[in-house]
Amino acid sequence: MDISRSYRKKMDVSRKYEDFLEFRRQENSNFLWVSRTLHPQVAYIQETPPTPSLHKHEVLHSPKIQELLEKLSIAQNVPKTYFEKQVKEILDEIGYNKSIKIIRWLGMVLTKICLKVSSGIYINGNKVQQIRSMMGNCPVIFVPSHRSYADFILMSYMCFTYEIAIPAIAAGMDFQGMWGMGTMLRDTGAFFMRRSYNDDSLYWTVFKQYIYQLMTRGDLPLEFFIEGTRSRSNKSLMPKFGLISMILKPFFFAQVPDVLFVPVSISYDRILEENLFAYELLGVPKPKETTSGFFKSLKILKEHFGSIFFHIGEPISSKEFFGNSIDRSIHNIAPLHKQELTEQEKSAIPPLAFEILNKQQQGFVLTIFNLVALTLNNTYTNKDKLPNILELKHKVQWLKGVMESLGAYIHCDDVERGIRECLVVHRNLICFNSDNEVCLVENQIQQGKINTVKLKAHQLTDQVMTYSVPFVELQLYVNPTLFHIVNLAILLAVIQKEGILNKEDLWDRYHFLRSLYAMEFVIPAQMEHTVFESALEHAIALNILRLAANKYDLGTNEELQNLLHNSFKPFLVSYSTVMLVLQNSPQTCEQKTILANVQRLLEDAINDREEFVHPYTLNLDTLNNCLNSLCAMLILKKIIRENVLSFEIDKRQLDVIKRRLDVYIPSLRINEDLLVNQQLQNKL
Repeated sequence: MDISRSYRKKMDVSRKYEDFLEFRRQENSNFLWVSRTLHPQVAYIQETPPTPSLHKHEVLHSPKIQELLEKLSIAQNVPKTYFEKQVKEILDEIGYNKSIKIIRWLGMVLTKICLKVSSGIYINGNKVQQIRSMMGNCPVIFVPSHRSYADFILMSYMCFTYEIAIPAIAAGMDFQGMWGMGTMLRDTGAFFMRRSYNDDSLYWTVFKQYIYQLMTRGDLPLEFFIEGTRSRSNKSLMPKFGLISMILKPFFFAQVPDVLFVPVSISYDRILEENLFAYELLGVPKPKETTSGFFKSLKILKEHFGSIFFHIGEPISSKEFFGNSIDRSIHNIAPLHKQELTEQEKSAIPPLAFEILNKQQQGFVLTIFNLVALTLNNTYTNKDKLPNILELKHKVQWLKGVMESLGAYIHCDDVERGIRECLVVHRNLICFNSDNEVCLVENQIQQGKINTVKLKAHQLTDQVMTYSVPFVELQLYVNPTLFHIVNLAILLAVIQKEGILNKEDLWDRYHFLRSLYAMEFVIPAQMEHTVFESALEHAIALNILRLAANKYDLGTNEELQNLLHNSFKPFLVSYSTVMLVLQNSPQTCEQKTILANVQRLLEDAINDREEFVHPYTLNLDTLNNCLNSLCAMLILKKIIRENVLSFEIDKRQLDVIKRRLDVYIPSLRINEDLLVNQQLQNKL
């Protein structure tokens, strides 16, 4: 179970994609296509094709549920039929349906929408055909990245196009509550799960049994998001292990021969929710999903979103991945419904989850705008003169070569044409100024009345919001590049501040920073040394560092060093400011108070304008990642009382970590008096 094997394998930078939307452009009638006779390939052929109602019936009458109902009936002195009714209601809440009429109608609607707002939907079609040919003998699980609400809709559209059975899709309850929309999603294969189960053991058991039923007696592929939620930052989140554990249970119990996981990387030229994400990251609460909100969002039909890319990764066989490390025969000794996963089986699941996530990260397609965003971000950070289109072309061309040498795949035939297309697709974010230079668009923001109870942190002023939102939106397109460059940036940060180091000392400093930022730039701990060695090779090859007499020193590629430094700087500043606030907080402090104080300090530094402080330092994802990382390092301890999250702080250990981190922090004026004043106000 060598999790580093996929990283050592050089990433394929020459890929072949086909635009499956082009077929729809060329045909005379899209209606004839959506109404064609379908021959969808199912994942796991069953003797009798199951129906949604059969799945519910089998779950209700399964030994596990029946035994639980008997126990509840006796314990609470209530007729068993009472609990059976509850189970039926839970199954009606959870279970998917399938309506071919709705699927065809949606296929037609999506075709028209995609033709209107998208330049093309590209996919490595040969891999789709390979996956299709492998289906039939065991459960197949599609695991797409999750960076937009459009992900699961487009996944279903892709399956409909290539005649793969539309998956049963794990969806959140927020959609189920949308009038009309919940029913439509359910009719196209969505099954719904609550975000939290609290102490509802009946719901929890029924849901797990429903997954077990779909895996062992279902014929459809399953689809779920390994990250559990959309990434607002456009970079990968830590994987969640709950649903994948349920999916693997039948395999560990030897009830299915194998489980094939298919990683899918979905990349967008322009993210549909980019503006919403920017506001959420700055602390403005997400609006509740409603049907009226959905129809309001249809104004996007007047916008253009460029291209969308699907990269279907190499399927991961559970049987091959676990090999002989798991003995599945141990479950033969007792009735299966009385057993749960062993500790060994539970501990084997995270490496697989990280492997899936890593395959997703390697599969993402970078577009020219990702490189434009990285270039403009660097220009603003340096306070350099803004580039005209010719200067931007030269910088992007150079950066394209660098990124490709690091294994990134960049979709581009002609850089200048790509930049001009960016200016059309992203005209809400970048434009030409009066000097014909490419710059950020600034729109005056007036927040109006905000319910401060729903605010996640500090209420930023309209002035700071107006200034910050374009930078945060731009950073959303910088973030996908960080997978390829952040390890170089960490090595550079160490050598810039520590000077000449041998490999052992360099690894020690790198390991400290990589561990601290493990939630921010996700890789499994088992791969850390492999990634370090790879980054070191690239750093030498690109002259970021140089090696002489077994010691590492700064290289002479100052342009790339500057870009790497500026790409990592906002994350250093955010983490340092979080720790500063924690040092000045009481022993136990609420999460919201910590986040608000961090944003208050950074807002003041941004307003100073004497030095550039990147507005992305304000984003709550990064601030929360820092808190979670400190929890993992046992410096903070989570305490939840009356649904309010607080942290207990180990000040001594915090001081040690803060001193180590501050070695790498750029000079920055932080007004600590604001913290003192806030503490006085709280006491008053």
